[in-house]
Amino acid sequence: MPTLPDRPSLEFLKKRAKEQLQVLRQTDPRAQLAAALRAVAKDYGFSSWRALKAEVDRRRDGTLTAVFDACSRGDVTELRVLLGADSSLARATKPPAPHAGWTALHQAVKSTQPDIVLMLLEHGANPDAREAGDNTTPLHWAAATGRRDLIEALLNAGADVHGYGDVHELEVIGWGTLYHEPDEDPNRLSASRLDAISLLLERGARHHIFSAICVGDLQLIQRLVEENPAALDRRMSRFEHGQTPLQFAISRKRYDILALLIELGADLEAEDRHGRTAMAVAMLHGDREAMTRLHAAGARQERVVPATNFAPAMQALAHTVKKGVPMIKVTDVANSLDWYVALGFKEVARFDDDGLVNFGMVSFGSAELMLNMHGSTGRHDASLWFYTDKVDALYELLKSRQLEAARASLTNDANPHEGIVFEQDIEDMFYGARQFCVRDPDGYELYFIQST
Repeated sequence: MPTLPDRPSLEFLKKRAKEQLQVLRQTDPRAQLAAALRAVAKDYGFSSWRALKAEVDRRRDGTLTAVFDACSRGDVTELRVLLGADSSLARATKPPAPHAGWTALHQAVKSTQPDIVLMLLEHGANPDAREAGDNTTPLHWAAATGRRDLIEALLNAGADVHGYGDVHELEVIGWGTLYHEPDEDPNRLSASRLDAISLLLERGARHHIFSAICVGDLQLIQRLVEENPAALDRRMSRFEHGQTPLQFAISRKRYDILALLIELGADLEAEDRHGRTAMAVAMLHGDREAMTRLHAAGARQERVVPATNFAPAMQALAHTVKKGVPMIKVTDVANSLDWYVALGFKEVARFDDDGLVNFGMVSFGSAELMLNMHGSTGRHDASLWFYTDKVDALYELLKSRQLEAARASLTNDANPHEGIVFEQDIEDMFYGARQFCVRDPDGYELYFIQST
């Protein structure tokens, strides 16, 4: 009896079944594929093809995790072994990492691993695969990194340089100009990023009004408007509140661009999705420079209603506020919801958009916590404090969960529960409290505290 390999290929097993069908039909011309599939399953010790497939799927899930981990780490050796056993893994998806349809190629690009990108492409990865969250291809993410080598590898593999249809309506050129690394100055694109953008343009990409504003090229902006005056009427997507070019220039404090757009005839009274004009946005943010320029150009001011008796009115409204709820930004809202629920919190809300969970809410007793996307891992300035009169009982319960996970890790035993990282053991503090602290997957510290 053959042994099912650690990383079985369903395609190989189906091929074996087709070969088996030919053998069966030599004695029974009416034999069906189902009989051949069942025979292959029994060869490997399974009662049915369904049972064999379930085991293949279970092992494939583990294999997919290994593939995505190798793509994130840049482990060329591990990925070569995995693809050598099953080249179709280069085209596999692993939801929700972070979105349905997210491929290993997306992951390698997002993790800026050029050697991995080349290996996946050599094994047949689709450079134009779309993920469901932002409807982006790997090239969108490559452009966002500003890495010419990643962009070039994908373009050489036939990637679509335009990338129309992403939900942010920016196309590849917009991802390369608008998005940037945390340490980059959004108003001073680096030489390496400009070089990457120039490659996109060489291969056929075209600037739009918002990417031109990001680049900060006044002559380019003027040329785009002269070629197509409707460029001044373009709006950003709903995720950017449908900003007008005027509003976008104000948000980046590019008053030279604001002046040029006014000179080129931009509609001063054009509104975003919330009905706000450029002047309304400038007034709301107290941007005196933008207000002055818009006023000089004839923009109407936002109607102002004097706030009479401000302090008493605020005090009168204070009783309507029943509680305050903190919101934290996390890398994966769905994953964070699952972690907090596993910790013993109650899931209050979960909202998704285009298949991506982008907001959630949990509670623990009377305390509530909102979870939003676009966060980062690592230590954060904010910490979360939960006041209780049973701090020792909570400590013992969470400690037992962590010790259970730690013991399973040491003995390589299966454990359905994720461990809990303790940042502070239980301790009596100088300010008259007893507390301990654990850390969530994104690095936020959760303090449980009881007054003594």
